[in-house]
Amino acid sequence: MEDQNPIGAIFRIINEGGMTMYAIVTCSVVLLGLVIERFYFFWKMGLDYEWMLMQMAYFIENKQIPEAIHFCRQISGSLARVFETGLLRAGKPRQEIEEAMNSTISEEILGFDKNLSYVGTLAVIAPFIGLLGTVLGIMRAFADIALKGATGPAVVAKGVAEALTATAAGLYVAIPASVFFNYFKNRVKTTQQQMRFSGSRLAEMLVLADADEPLPEDLRPSVVMEKTAAKGRHEK
Repeated sequence: MEDQNPIGAIFRIINEGGMTMYAIVTCSVVLLGLVIERFYFFWKMGLDYEWMLMQMAYFIENKQIPEAIHFCRQISGSLARVFETGLLRAGKPRQEIEEAMNSTISEEILGFDKNLSYVGTLAVIAPFIGLLGTVLGIMRAFADIALKGATGPAVVAKGVAEALTATAAGLYVAIPASVFFNYFKNRVKTTQQQMRFSGSRLAEMLVLADADEPLPEDLRPSVVMEKTAAKGRHEK
């Protein structure tokens, strides 16, 4: 009956793994909290870069820089803050605009990297905690042999079970921690590249507008909207 109870089975496995299992369980709970927090953060910061550029193109093409700044302040997200930095420097040389936005991007990326070092640390230390449990389990097996003066499966079973359980538990934490760490790192890298590209496009639009030159077709909102509508009709 005890084996049919999932909670009872979990506690039985923890007890079989010895004291190190409590450290591994703590690591797994911390990892779960960090992963949920990071997923929520990326979801909250998610924004359509093409849509945002199209909105900026509309404001800039119509000489509505103050309206564009107000629009960015109404939207939460890193890209909106990066664009606001660039818009506040409208009329400046392109290099100055891009440098200011790159500084904001670097500041925003710090928020994206937050807590990732802890995920990486858990991926590294979990196997070592499991290895510690393995060593303690083997030591316990030898201690049982010395205490009872005999060898055999029944004598060493408890120590070996502790060793194997701790090893497996450490890997169960380390493997997903490594996967999530690499996944979030790749998302941070992609986000940074997208923000730098979008910032460069915004700087280009501001310089062209300041020189009273028309925006190129790939940036003009009317053309972009026509292409999007045509693409939607084609997909139907």
